[in-house]
Amino acid sequence: IVAGRQTVTIRAGHRDYKPGPAMLCCHIKPWAVMVEIVSVCHCSLMNLTQEEVNASGYESDHQMVEDLRRYYPNLDGLSNVTVIQWKNPQGKLVKDHLTHEARKGRR
Repeated sequence: IVAGRQTVTIRAGHRDYKPGPAMLCCHIKPWAVMVEIVSVCHCSLMNLTQEEVNASGYESDHQMVEDLRRYYPNLDGLSNVTVIQWKNPQGKLVKDHLTHEARKGRR
């Protein structure tokens, strides 16, 4: 996402995203990116298109489910998901910024 190669993310549950500017981030891996959301789709996991799966960075449905279960352990084919597509990512890894600030003696 930070590098701009991934343009879609799949998140468990109904997420109230709207088209327009938004911040995407992760509490597990330290990064934050500003994007312009272009579309939001709500569906079940088993109704995702192959294009959505591939644009999310996965080569197969199996790989997608295994990866998503790291974040959402109870996810199954009937689980509701929100598919967010964006353009114009801008941001950086938060960890790099924090490490740089720590070296300068700041908190």
